Amino acid sequence: MPALTHLSLVTPASIKFDGDVEIVIAPGAAGDLGVLANHAPLLTSLRAGVVKANAVEAGRIEFAVDGGFMQVVKDRVIVLTETALTAQEVDVEAARSDLKRAEEALALKKGGDETDERQAKAWAQARLDVTHRPVSA
Repeated sequence: MPALTHLSLVTPASIKFDGDVEIVIAPGAAGDLGVLANHAPLLTSLRAGVVKANAVEAGRIEFAVDGGFMQVVKDRVIVLTETALTAQEVDVEAARSDLKRAEEALALKKGGDETDERQAKAWAQARLDVTHRPVSA
């Protein structure tokens, strides 16, 4: 049996997942990162994307997250995020609409701060990615 680490994925409203996993893959601010058991301690911010893990009891799990933080200690990974959605919790049509709206807003932006538009686009894309459904119907 492979070495395990414990994953807790927490939102302000609930604990979305709490259990042993073989690996966690998360959308770190500087790129995706994978965490196995006995990983060096770290604290990183997360961008909007999909947190994936191979859970002992649940199999492969995936959550679309809208950013947040991840802390890794020797035998534990803690993900703190405002929102985490499973594929079943995603309204695909709303996500597609949000993605289109964010892309249009970015196209209209002529310089200046695009942070909000880019975050909206990334969050809509993360919701679609977790469903494994195409962007267009």
